Amino acid sequence: MLRSLTVVALLALFTTPVSSQILWDSPPLISPVVPGGLSLFMLNPSGGDLGGLATVRHSAGPVGLGYRAAVAQEDTSGDLAYSVGLDVSGYLARAVEGSEIDVIWWGGGGVGVGSETIVTAPLGIILGWSGSGGDVTLSPYVGGHVVFDISTLDGESVGFAGVLDLGLDIVLSSDWMVRAGASLGDRESLALGLRIPVGS
Repeated sequence: MLRSLTVVALLALFTTPVSSQILWDSPPLISPVVPGGLSLFMLNPSGGDLGGLATVRHSAGPVGLGYRAAVAQEDTSGDLAYSVGLDVSGYLARAVEGSEIDVIWWGGGGVGVGSETIVTAPLGIILGWSGSGGDVTLSPYVGGHVVFDISTLDGESVGFAGVLDLGLDIVLSSDWMVRAGASLGDRESLALGLRIPVGS
């Protein structure tokens, strides 16, 4: 597991961005306790200005499918760019060595459309845990993913990237959840938003 994270970190240092496109996989916003339902985010994506992101999951926890769609203005052209993606995930290990740390894998596929089109397929791992303090539950997580990209830039090009991922979900007593995620490397991005409570 440590070797896998080291490989991702090295890839992040020695790869270059495939484009200035809005890429769907960063930040992944997936953890061992990822919530079900609808989450809405402000997004500062790699290759774009401030935009919006929506994610939907049928159920809580990493097992199952997630869907996402984002829109933001491209840095290069100033035009709107869009991305959509589908993720799937599951457990690799639970309560590692008696601790409260869980490990999950995740992957998926998606496309970014703007001044160029990029098809992206990521595969990653995430370590996460949860702790309660009063009426608030904190669920931080860290991990990384590698990405295979096919771009229409200059005809057609293929590239690989490595990304480090961080995140934090904060569950409030009102059932609202504050969610934040970031990716580092050649897909630097930041998302901040809320999970909408069921029935709202």
